Amino acid sequence: MSNYKPYSNAGQGGGFVQDSFSSDAGAIKKIANHTLRPVTIKQLLNVTQTQADGDFRIDGHDVGQVTFIATVRTISKQSTQHTYTVEDGTGTIDAKRFPTEDEDPIDLSSIAIGSTVRIVGLLKQFNQKFSVNIHAIRPILDMNELTYHNLEVIYVHVSLTRSKGNMGISSTSHNNIGNHGMANAGSGSVVGEIPEQIVEMVHNHPDAGSTGTPRREIIARFAQLTGGPEAANTLIDEMVNEGVLYTAEDYDHLLTSY
Repeated sequence: MSNYKPYSNAGQGGGFVQDSFSSDAGAIKKIANHTLRPVTIKQLLNVTQTQADGDFRIDGHDVGQVTFIATVRTISKQSTQHTYTVEDGTGTIDAKRFPTEDEDPIDLSSIAIGSTVRIVGLLKQFNQKFSVNIHAIRPILDMNELTYHNLEVIYVHVSLTRSKGNMGISSTSHNNIGNHGMANAGSGSVVGEIPEQIVEMVHNHPDAGSTGTPRREIIARFAQLTGGPEAANTLIDEMVNEGVLYTAEDYDHLLTSY
């Protein structure tokens, strides 16, 4: 997988492009500027910069266009700008669209508060606040698209963090789960067989669409695999911190971001 470039080409409208990772900074920047990266809002809010006014980076890689799926919470329309406040369970961000005279208003009539939409655009920052300049926005009609998007987000994140060699095991924590493909907490990656099983459990739980999966049930199922209840609880907290899981009605109930 290390030679697989997990970005979809913006000019091709989707899919993955097979290529090798280049060590040349200029080539990487060019690739980033012409690719479409699937993300969560949490990833957008946690981008880094190597220098002031530098390119935004996620997982150590420059980010060009991004795409994400979220629910519209508020809409503010002015003559020169439409602002949609959207959230996806991992965070909230403003997405801004600049209407043109020749566009068809009927195309956007179905986007209302409560709608689930896909947005394609560029991340911007002004006065320490992030927003997205919309290139395209459309309603989601098939919720399978949300599942597919979340799988893309996971795949890209895992591929890029593995490409940087961040998958080592901590010598002081989670020693008992090294054989299960778990990355250490300090690497910022909670990926591997056990986290994937936790995500699957939370996603398929009978209360996944309402109150969320009880933390105690997750701990009970995975305590033996992780080295004990405390280790399982720590892993859950790490997955929450990484945006893979998030708390529902309270600390003791969890939902999946994917």
